[in-house]
Parts: sequence; C-alpha cells; structure tokens
Amino acid sequence: MDINDSTLEFIRLHADEDVNQLALRGCKDPAVDLPFALQQIQGRQKAKGKLPEYAAHTNVLFPPLVSMEQCSSSATAHYKARLFQGACMADLSGGFGVDTFAFATTFNQCHYVEPSHELCELVRHNAKAFCINNIQIFESTMEEAFPSLPDVDLIYLDPSRRDVHGNRVVGLRDCTPNLPDWKARLLEKAPNVLVKLSPMLDIRQALGQLPETAEVHGVAVRGECKELLFLLTRKACDEVKFHAVNLLEEGAEVFTFSDSEERGAVPQLAAKVGRYLLEPNAAVLKAGAFKSVAVRHGLSKLHPHTHLYTCDELPEQFPGRKFEVLDVFDYHKKNAIQHLQGLKHANVSARNFPMGSVRLQQTLGLADGGDIYLFGATLANEKKIIVVCKKSPTNS
Repeated sequence: MDINDSTLEFIRLHADEDVNQLALRGCKDPAVDLPFALQQIQGRQKAKGKLPEYAAHTNVLFPPLVSMEQCSSSATAHYKARLFQGACMADLSGGFGVDTFAFATTFNQCHYVEPSHELCELVRHNAKAFCINNIQIFESTMEEAFPSLPDVDLIYLDPSRRDVHGNRVVGLRDCTPNLPDWKARLLEKAPNVLVKLSPMLDIRQALGQLPETAEVHGVAVRGECKELLFLLTRKACDEVKFHAVNLLEEGAEVFTFSDSEERGAVPQLAAKVGRYLLEPNAAVLKAGAFKSVAVRHGLSKLHPHTHLYTCDELPEQFPGRKFEVLDVFDYHKKNAIQHLQGLKHANVSARNFPMGSVRLQQTLGLADGGDIYLFGATLANEKKIIVVCKKSPTNS
C-alpha cells in the first residue's frame, strides 16, 4: 500500500492524540490523507492493549475501528494456534488476519479468505512487515472460495454475529455462515473445524445443534471471558471435554473437566465461611464447572447456587481469585453499619443474593475501589451474609 510521506509524518506527530479532536481540527496540508491517518492513529492506540506486537511495529497498518473491535486479541489468537500444528489450514473469516498470522507460526501453509479488498491489502502489507510468507490470500466470500480450497488439516471459522441490518445476533442459525447448515461440508474439507463463537452463547443449547463437538474452550483474558471455541471433528467422541482457560501475563490458568465429572461431583456445603474465600474465574463459570472445581480442590461450596467456595487451607492451584476473610456478618442494615464503620471504598459483588452488585454497593453506601472486597452471598441454610475480605498474598 502506498502512503505518502506527509501522511506518515502526520501519523507519527499525532500518534497519542485524541482522534475526535484531530478530526475536528482537520489538517491544512492537502497532501495528508486525513481519514486514513486518523484510522491508523485510532487503530494503533487500540492495539496497544489488544495487539501489543502490532502496536510496537512501526510498519504495521490498521483497519477501520469495526475490524479492530471484531478481531481476536494477540493472547487469544496465539492460544488457538498452540492447539494445532500441521501442513495446511484455512481461515474462512480472515478479517484483519490476526488469527491467520498466529496459525502461520504452527502450520506450513495458511489460506486466508476475506471478501474485503481493503482488508486483503492490509494483510498483504502486514505479512511483509512481519516477514510472514506462508499465507495465500483468497479475496472472495467463504461461499465463493470454498469449492476451490484444497483439503486441509484445520478449518478456522469466526461466523459474523451481525444480521443484514447490522444488529448483533448470538444464535448459531442467525450468524453468517449458518454453522448447523455448513458443518457437514466443512468436515468434508477438514478433519478438524475450530469455531469461534460469542461468549454470550448458551453452551448446552449449542451442543445440541453441534453434536460433532469434541472440545469446548472457554477463553478469558485477565478474568474477562472473551471467546468460546467449539472444536468439531469427524471422529465421534464419547464425551465432550471442556477447557476453562484464563490467560494472564504470568501464564494461563487452565481447568479441564468432562460432563460426567461435573454431574457426578458432590461438593461439601459449608456450614460457615472459613479462613479463605475463593471465586472461580469467568472461564470456569462460563464452562459450568460449578461442582467439579470444588471437589477437585477440596473446597466447600457456600450454597448449591452460590458459586463461591471456602476453605481453611489454600489449595496450591486454583483457577480464580483467592481472598483472606476479615469478617462475616448476617445481612441487615444495623449489622452493616456496625461492621463497616469507617469503610468508604470497597469492591462489592453479589452472588446468589436478593439484589445485584450495584444495588448492594449503593445500599451499603460505599464508593467503588480500594483494597477491601465485599461479597453478598447466600449460605446453604439460606442465610444472607456479607463477607468482608482482602486478596490473599498467594493470589495469582
């Protein structure tokens, strides 16, 4: 892609400035392609947290904001790439190419399919910038490219979750392509099909539509669930394997379990809150490992429907946050005033409680923040309690 020196200099000089203000001020130099420059400034700013290696590379170019918002993060893309390796794969929903570039590190050849000419040009440019030379670009829709694609080891697909009016959709049949209709053809072309789906999707409902699923990966980044990955295979599986993954700077928390383990798990219910309170990460909760996570780590559950756990001795590994309990009291106004006297800030959460987190925080008259954590919860005897705690020094 040809970019003149004036536009490049404008991007360099205003890299950290507010894009909206830059747009209002405009640019007096007619040689500057202002819309393109603003797109690059905005993209690079967003990439600092989401795609740090892209932001750090001076020659990388960025797409419009909608493509930046829809693309995978570097962390999730490399997680997916580490799951597979082989001779050839195809990314049938190429977009900005973040996933394709990650898979290019574990496959000899990658096919990138994308109908947008602008995105294809950006991927060509960025592949050269990163010295990636094993990607073949198909500038066409998935439907047009599919018949000419060779058989591959892996197909990766991120169905569009917007309808023809641009509104967000979640259901499998509402996405493009319609995965239940396409899955048989995809599995004819590849023995493994990895599909990225909305983290809002109901996993059990989706499994009913995708009985070819061998694995489900719930992927969180620093505690926030970002992706659901369904691995479809030709080979019939006796049981789906679930992987709850929380990607952290220092590594990954991974909890793997099966439906039979979760169904058969019978956690002990806590008569009271012990020395420590434990909260599973978002990936564990999304995957539905409510009982097996307690049994596996020797924890007591506060209530069948309260997904908080307690113990007097911390387990060595736990996929979530660990708190040291400072105080526990029955929830009513007089108790709250007495036990929280002098406390002005806290991080408040409600778990299986008569009110939500925001309402509880307002009721307790606390501002957000600080080092203290408050959990409104229900015990097995249906008693409503407030647990006051701080993060354990052993927290991951």
